Amino acid sequence: MVRSVKISAAVLSGVALALSFAPFDVAWLVWGWMWLLLPLFWTVSGKWRCLKGFGLAWLAGMGFWVINLKWLGTVTWPGAVALSAYLSVYFGFFGAFAASLANPWLVKYERAKTIRDRAQQSFRSLGYAALLAGFWCGLEWVRGWLMTGFGWNGLGVTFAKNLILAQNAEYVGVIGLSFLPVFLSAVVVQTARRFYQQFQENEVKILHWDFATALLLIMLAFTSGTIRLSSVTNASKIKGRVLMVQQDIPQFADKILWEPSKIEEGFQELTAEGIEEVFRQAAEAAQKTESEDEIVGIRMPDLVIWPEACLPAFLSEQENGSMRGGPKVESVFESIHSLGDFTFVLGLNEVRGETVVDPDVDVYNSLIMDDGKGGRQSYQKNHLVILGEFIPDLPFLHDLYFHTTGVKFGKGLSRGAIFEPLKAEIDGQPIGIIPSVCFEDTVPRLTRKFVRNEPQLLVNVTNDGWFQESEGSVQHFRNALFRSIELRRPTVRCANRGVTGVVTVAGSLVDPYSKKTRHLVNEDGSYFHRGYLLATVYIPAEGEITLYAAFGDWFAVSGLFAGFLWMIAGFLFKKPKVTERQS
Repeated sequence: MVRSVKISAAVLSGVALALSFAPFDVAWLVWGWMWLLLPLFWTVSGKWRCLKGFGLAWLAGMGFWVINLKWLGTVTWPGAVALSAYLSVYFGFFGAFAASLANPWLVKYERAKTIRDRAQQSFRSLGYAALLAGFWCGLEWVRGWLMTGFGWNGLGVTFAKNLILAQNAEYVGVIGLSFLPVFLSAVVVQTARRFYQQFQENEVKILHWDFATALLLIMLAFTSGTIRLSSVTNASKIKGRVLMVQQDIPQFADKILWEPSKIEEGFQELTAEGIEEVFRQAAEAAQKTESEDEIVGIRMPDLVIWPEACLPAFLSEQENGSMRGGPKVESVFESIHSLGDFTFVLGLNEVRGETVVDPDVDVYNSLIMDDGKGGRQSYQKNHLVILGEFIPDLPFLHDLYFHTTGVKFGKGLSRGAIFEPLKAEIDGQPIGIIPSVCFEDTVPRLTRKFVRNEPQLLVNVTNDGWFQESEGSVQHFRNALFRSIELRRPTVRCANRGVTGVVTVAGSLVDPYSKKTRHLVNEDGSYFHRGYLLATVYIPAEGEITLYAAFGDWFAVSGLFAGFLWMIAGFLFKKPKVTERQS
């Protein structure tokens, strides 16, 4: 009976965490889901505390990930469950650590007779809380790079709708933000137990300094976030204009459900409509000022952006090292540039070799920038999606892909290895472009490699069409917006199906001056919409280097290191005799 209750409670805690994320967005639950889970770890008994803690935490992880990744079921349910089982292992490691070496309830409660005794209780509570919270951050960091990495939806991502706390990501990254809810939960649970024990012992129920300290830490994070939110918004900026096109093309597994000619015509048509909107806005502005001449000073977009792999075509390497497409592809470039003077950005495959069917040829998922004046730059995607863009050379994985998707895996993509920013001109000034393709905007360790001490803009082209009209697109965007906060570079993001918009350096879609929300939605507020977005982007003129840009996930790595040191100390030094816990 007791075992079944603990199992149910563990799963329920994971479900509560899942409700913190899209599409449910009950974000406050991130502060309390561990209040149910930590007592389960700290009350395990017997010789196999590590294993029992691991099992309970793994079940909590499954309760979380199966719900959180249900959008992956639009492609493969077996794959979604398998990935959930793997990701839950990181929950398991945390549970094993919390149930054994980082278990504050293994020492018998002793009645505090002096203020010094009470202070020692509080310091011990804070120490265990910090150890657990740091170790959790460290595990999120490992999850983000091990086996190519899947750093999706750490606890800090729930702050995407709490931009005050989110501002602290510039110091510790979004992974480091996960420290706060774990730390508070560990302190609350320890304080609640100590309060109950004081009630039993008829002690004075005061001086819970650990709880006050936890609240003070959160207040400091709020204060810091408030100050930075104001300062980064008011800093001097370069004003740019972008036009992004989204067709909302339905896709399934390896199949694009539209004809190539329809795709090409649709992109050109929407781009032309967007340029017409530029002239229409200029004419309306001229009428308001009663000056016919103002239309002459029309501000064309600096960047016109199409999404990832938007055309069923490719560019190939020429003898002189340049990249060119076939006649149809080049005619698209010419047609778009005939609409005005701007830099054209799009996602397109690049081929380096004789033919695309050559088994030795390198095929890249690339972001292409063409200025219409003979200048063409490209970035080859570095962080490839396992079982999506490449499969390790193991036969059983190819079989697994076929049985879960119903199609054979074709030729895998090659990995790019260049981390130099691209160059563009915005408002007459040179700007560095930090490129990212598809899910790379959820990989902070990658984007920070492009940061330079200069004005820069993050540009992401993505697809997101594989997951139909699911919450996967919104979850993707919520993870991605933290790159703007961590690096203090705005983001322009163009999707085929999902969230197309402009993100400020504070992580907001709202224009800080016009107060308009810069995203592409239909009348019902849905992101699954065909259209274009003409918007303004504000690029910091100073191009400051944030603590996160300079040192990356130093905070999470420190937490992991501290956890390992604690483990080593636990094995090297004699452990205190375990006494029976009081109820």
